This record gives sequence, structure tokens and C-alpha cells, in this order.
Amino acid sequence: MTRLARSLGVTAAIAASMAIGVTLALIYAWFLNPTPRAELVSAGLPVRVQAPLSRSGNASKGAIFDEREVMRLYERAAPAVVAIWSVSAARPGGNGGPGGEAEGRVRRGLGSGVIVDPSGVVLTNYHVVRGASQVEVILSDRTRLSGQLLGADPQNDLAALRLVDAPGALPSLALGDSAALRPGALAVAIGNPNGYERSVTVGVISGLNRTLRESDRPPLRNAIQTDAAINPGNSGGPLLNSQGEVIGINTAIERVAGQQGFGGIGFAVPASTAVRYLERMVAGETIEHPWLGIQGNDVTPVVARERGLGVSAGALVAGVEPGSPAQVAGLRAGDVLVALGGQPVRTMDDLGEVMDRVHRPSETATLGVVRAGQRLDLPVTLAPWPDRLRPAR
Repeated sequence: MTRLARSLGVTAAIAASMAIGVTLALIYAWFLNPTPRAELVSAGLPVRVQAPLSRSGNASKGAIFDEREVMRLYERAAPAVVAIWSVSAARPGGNGGPGGEAEGRVRRGLGSGVIVDPSGVVLTNYHVVRGASQVEVILSDRTRLSGQLLGADPQNDLAALRLVDAPGALPSLALGDSAALRPGALAVAIGNPNGYERSVTVGVISGLNRTLRESDRPPLRNAIQTDAAINPGNSGGPLLNSQGEVIGINTAIERVAGQQGFGGIGFAVPASTAVRYLERMVAGETIEHPWLGIQGNDVTPVVARERGLGVSAGALVAGVEPGSPAQVAGLRAGDVLVALGGQPVRTMDDLGEVMDRVHRPSETATLGVVRAGQRLDLPVTLAPWPDRLRPAR
């Protein structure tokens, strides 16, 4: 009996030691190689990706969406996504730009587009077709058609094409309500990155109402930020919500110094902007946006207190362009714009948004201005953006 008890004790100690060893080995393996495991199901069926928790307890990106739902969405949406080849004279010494190639003095650029009307209207980026002498559109069934530029909105990087001799009842996608978006919502991008036709990437809405600014160009406002991968060739393709509606047109990525390719920050022109101007573009118009001609900053409570502005919000004028509508109206550095045409202005972006939404070039409006604590109403006649500041996207 004593010998049996001693044997059982030794066995238990060995078992405990083995259990501790296995546990330590698993922990070591986890820290050494904590990558997700993929479980292959039988041929012809989808791959199920197991998304283990990270060390911080957060699920990896693969766990945020239902892959079967994304596949169904792709099957519905992909036929309406097209590849766009544009041909134009290349700049001397140019290399054709991202996604394109130089052939002598001819530049071929590759982009994407989405059919938004079954009769053959395609929405894409302006920079995809800018300056093109010839546009070729390739449908999902490999049919090649000529694309005719109808109209464009260069500031918002949008263009509308008509497919010449298009067959009827083409697959198309509806423009959704981008105003209803919330950060964290599913975002699906479909396009032709580097010529890989109708590639799909999945992410989330990372941010809203971003303003993309470049020197000497009008800003692109209200952009949607996403981490769905976007690369050269995706430009002009759709960003979709979980219902398969177009919520944006993919237009740009944030370049990180020293890093090649997509760095996790992409931008799309919101569908609400496309809806606002699509009818006019299809009618053949090149959209011009009103210009005031100031440099400015947002008024914050700290700035208002430090400078004794007498208001807690608005657009603080830092400079006035010579010969601009602002100078003609009598605006000065140090003025605070608090209203335009009766619409409140709380930030510089508010000012641009109100101008775009309510007014057109050559219209006269009233500026609500606070100067040295006094409220003034100044009439201003807005102008189109001057040629030297117009976008060359």
C-alpha cells in the first residue's frame, strides 16, 4: 500500500511537470509567433480564418466582418465595376504616373470606375481621365467600349463618362447615403489595383469629414477615411457599405515617408458630393466652385480668449488675396467670419461647405463679420477659383 501510494505520487508529480512544460511551451510559441491560423475547408468551399485574440485581448481584423456576406456583396457589386484606360500625350521625361506607363510621348493611365446608370453612365475620378485624348472602358465580361467624358468636378476629383454604343441594361450600383456613415462601419473597396481586375479589399470607415489640402489647390472637403487597402489603379472605384451601396469614390492615399504602397490611410469622395453634382456633370457641365480669397484659421475658445475676439467660434481671417472677392468686400486680417448668406460659420471648413452648398460663382451674398467686437454685414460677390489655383488632379 505504501509502495502504491509512493508510485501514484511520483506519477502525479511527473504529470504535473509535463502539464507545466506544455503550458510554458505554448506561451513561448505564442510570443514567438502569434500569427492568425487559417483552417482550410474542403476544396470549393470558403477558407475559414481563425482570428485569435492579440495579447491585448483585441480581435484581429479578420474577425470584424462576415466573410460570406462580403462574398455575396462582391458577387452583386463587382459586375458594375469597370477598368478605365486613358491615353494622353505624356509630359517630357514623364513616366506615365502611378498605374500607367509611358510609350514615347503617349501616356496610358489605368483607373477604375463604377456604372451608376444602366444606360451606361460611369462615375470615376477626374484625375483618371484628365487630359485624355482617348478613354477605353473594360466591362466585367471583357467587353471594350469607348468612354466619352460628359462633365467633371475637378475640385472634388469626380468625372462622369458615357459608354459609347453601350448595350442596354448594364449592371449598375446605387449611390448610398454617406451622411449616415459612422466610424467603425464596414467599408469594401473594389477596383483594379496595378491591373488586377476587380480586386476586393475590406476595412472600416476610419474617419469622416476629412479635408485634403495641397498647396495652391482648392481643398477636397468631407472626404471619407478608410483602412480598406487602396493602391494605384483603385482610383475612381467604389467604396461600398454593407448593403452594397456606393458610399464613396476612392481617390487618394496618405503617403508615409520612406514607405512604399498603402499605409492604412485611404480617402474617398463621399457619395453625397457625387449626388449633388452628378446630374450637372451628366448634362455636360464642368463644375466651378465659388472662391472668396482668404487664408484663415478656426476660432477656438483658447484663441478667442487670447486675442479678445468676442466670439467663441468662426473663421479667423489671417490674410486676404489681392484682387479677390474678399478684398473687394473690405475684409481684413483679424476679422472673424461668423455667417455667409445667413448660414452660420463656425470653422474654415464650414465656410467652404456653405459656399459650395448654397452659392455659385458670380452670386452676391452677405458676409457676417465680427471686427474689434462689432458685428458687420458686408456684401460680397463670389468668383470662380482662378486658373492659377485650379486643381490639376
